[in-house]
This record gives sequence, C-alpha cells and structure tokens, in this order.
Amino acid sequence: MKKYKLTLIEIIGVVALIVILALIGIAAYSYAADSSKEKASKATVLRLESALNMLKDKGVTPLKTGSDYVEIIFDADNKIVKFGTVEVGEKSGKEDAFKMFARAMDADSIDSLLDKDKCLTDGWGQKILIRYPGKFNRGGFDIISAGSDGVFGEDSAAAPPTDIAKYKDTDGEQICDDVANFL
Repeated sequence: MKKYKLTLIEIIGVVALIVILALIGIAAYSYAADSSKEKASKATVLRLESALNMLKDKGVTPLKTGSDYVEIIFDADNKIVKFGTVEVGEKSGKEDAFKMFARAMDADSIDSLLDKDKCLTDGWGQKILIRYPGKFNRGGFDIISAGSDGVFGEDSAAAPPTDIAKYKDTDGEQICDDVANFL
C-alpha cells in the first residue's frame, strides 16, 4: 500500500477552502438573521398600527405629553397599564378596548416584544416609538423603529426626523433601514 504525503501547498489550499466556505456560511447566516428581524419588526409595526387604530375607533387615544412620542407600558401580566398619559384599568372604563388591543397584537407574542421596562420593542430590541397625531399619517399614528443600526434616518439622529426626505429619496425609494408604517 502506497502512503500519500501531503505537501505544504496542499494543506494551505485545503485550509483556505475551509476558511472561504466558513466565511460564506457566516455571511449567509448573518443576512438571514437580520432579514428575519426586519420582517418581524415590520409585522409588529403593522399589527401595532391595526391595534392602535382599533383603540382610536373606541375613543381611546394617548394624550400629548412634553415629548412627541408616547409609550405603551405593560404590567407583569402583560396588560396595558399606561398608554401615553392615559391610565388604564378597571376604574378607567377602557379595559374592554385594551383587551381588544391585546387580541389584535396577539397577546401570546407580546412578552417577546417587551424590554426590561415593559415597553414595546422591535426585532433588534430597541423601543418602538409612537407619535399621535402622526406627522406623516395625518390623523393616525406614526410608528417607527430605528432599524438594525439603532439610529433614525441616514444620519445618526437620536430622534426620528420630521422631514420625509430623510427617509426617502426623490424617487420615493427608502434610503435608511428604519422600519415604520409610513415608509
């Protein structure tokens, strides 16, 4: 039986091939993971918009605070306790509307969308901002997530831009990775 000895060139070639295949696999996995987070965030924004419009139809809208944005805060049982400055509970008489909200948002999945402060988050774990009345959805809600880079618009803005040109170019194409119900 003849023994085969590997040369240094052959070993380097095999190692290089393994490294190239590993890099391709890592890149494909990273793309798939980011794509799934983006799709999940878009679905959350759409479900949230539908649920918020249901609340609005029931006459429950958040009161404007010092900030343009409102938060929906949940308790330990994932029941809404605060919607902007509107307190929620049995005494408020709005509990049925919020049960409908939970159903529209698919209450089973709400827990996975909450951060440690019990505020709604996107697929990347960043807070989802809600503005009412919307600047882009007149009479409705602007719902926005900063996307994978964690900043709003193309610039490294800490707050969402109020100019639609920061989100879209002249052809109407989206120019940033933000996820919103108005893009």
